[in-house]
Amino acid sequence: MELNKKQLEIIAIAKALFAQNGFDATSVRDIAQRAQINVAMINYYFNSKENLLEVLIEEGIEAYKLDARKYNTETDAFVRLEKMVEHYVESKFSDLHLYQILTNEANTKKRDSYAVLFKELRRHNIARLREVIAYGVEKGVFRFYDPVLLHTTMIGTFLNFKMNKSVIEEFIDIPKGMTFEDYLKIELTKHLKYILKAILTYED
Repeated sequence: MELNKKQLEIIAIAKALFAQNGFDATSVRDIAQRAQINVAMINYYFNSKENLLEVLIEEGIEAYKLDARKYNTETDAFVRLEKMVEHYVESKFSDLHLYQILTNEANTKKRDSYAVLFKELRRHNIARLREVIAYGVEKGVFRFYDPVLLHTTMIGTFLNFKMNKSVIEEFIDIPKGMTFEDYLKIELTKHLKYILKAILTYED
């Protein structure tokens, strides 16, 4: 679907409101007021709030999929793993509002079609992670470990930091001039590299 400038503006505003307040607690009027347009324009462009959500998710979800072309040219299994983690974290930070919406929709299970999209996203990323693990096993430097569990570790760590920002900020010393998100992106990337390497090279 090709979107014009006004549609993209409406989507950006709706995305922020859905992420902050939840889909059900956000009205079309809320979106229209923030966008400084009338409700009829939103209905003209998207027909309904539900369709606006669908367009919003379908347009943005591709950015969260791991793209093997970003890292699979690396012949060193450890470097490939590191590049994959960097790509994974970068993708999550590409649109934090959308990620919050996807998480909310998957948890509420009120709209099954969106939960299905979220499942497909996870299935895709787990498959790409499995490929990275298999490559390291083939090279003799990794032991096989369940990619579902590793993916859960990755996504769970990200969500914990993201959803507990106010608490975590009390325990960390963020360098002057750096935002929490910038700090988190750097530290989360280093942490996930360390954790995944430790798990994949651990000997019983």
